[in-house]
Amino acid sequence: MKKTFVLICAVCLLCTSLFAEDAASSAYLEACKAFSRGEWNSAELLLRKAVAYPQYNNADANYMLITAEIYAGDDVSALKDSEAFIKKYPSSIYVPRVQYMRGKLLYGLGEYEKAVIVLSDFCHQYETNELYPSALFYIAEALYAGYKYDEAEELYEQIIASYPESDKVSASQYRVESIAQRSREEKLLYLLKQTGEEYLAAKEDYEKQLRLYNSEAINTTRERLLDSQAKNQELEEQIRELENQIAELKAEQAARSEQEQAVIVAAQKEDVFTDSSSADEDLKLLKQKARLVQWLIDGEKQNEAK
Repeated sequence: MKKTFVLICAVCLLCTSLFAEDAASSAYLEACKAFSRGEWNSAELLLRKAVAYPQYNNADANYMLITAEIYAGDDVSALKDSEAFIKKYPSSIYVPRVQYMRGKLLYGLGEYEKAVIVLSDFCHQYETNELYPSALFYIAEALYAGYKYDEAEELYEQIIASYPESDKVSASQYRVESIAQRSREEKLLYLLKQTGEEYLAAKEDYEKQLRLYNSEAINTTRERLLDSQAKNQELEEQIRELENQIAELKAEQAARSEQEQAVIVAAQKEDVFTDSSSADEDLKLLKQKARLVQWLIDGEKQNEAK
């Protein structure tokens, strides 16, 4: 009786193990199918289920999970999983790209200071990486969003000068021009403020001289009155000129802002996964790998059926 009980337990354990293995394989197989078809929401859910099994909780599967999350627009989960990936697989070949994606995700979520830190670390560690100019661009974008225009401008100019073949050059040029226009507008506004203050002081002096002229009617007061009047007219003309220049500048900015925004958006949307010229190839390889896994698992099941 005791031997029979032990035998039953052993059979149950074997069946449970086989069922778990079959469930794990099925989960990973379905995840690979969804990934290879670009069904990102399904791939994210299925890959998350697959990595819950120890045999599929590896660097490849987790990298695919982060990829699916980014394409599915689940940036919060992708950021969390990218941080976990770097800690869990520090020697993986995927670490540079995951670190870059982590910085870009932080930028996209509005965590500009953290994005600058993470992407700066990436640039320090991987100076020869193909993503280096893109990392510089997002550091500049984070600085620009934080109103640190001088620092951002230096990085935009570095991209233009050092990486002329980069797909971030056009966007960087627009940003440099935008910063230059902003600087010009600030100078004009400062001059307008100074001229306005000077005009108010001159107007006050004119009114004072006018009162003296009405009360004393002396030649000296009359001359001062004429001088004050002339100065007021000159300052009024300067103010009108400055206001016209500011209006023209704002009109010019409005005319080019739509085009500039389109270029910036295009630069940021080129590829949400790698943001590099090899993005399509990288994704293609991952999909091929998913199809290969799918083929191997299907083959094993067919052999077992025989």
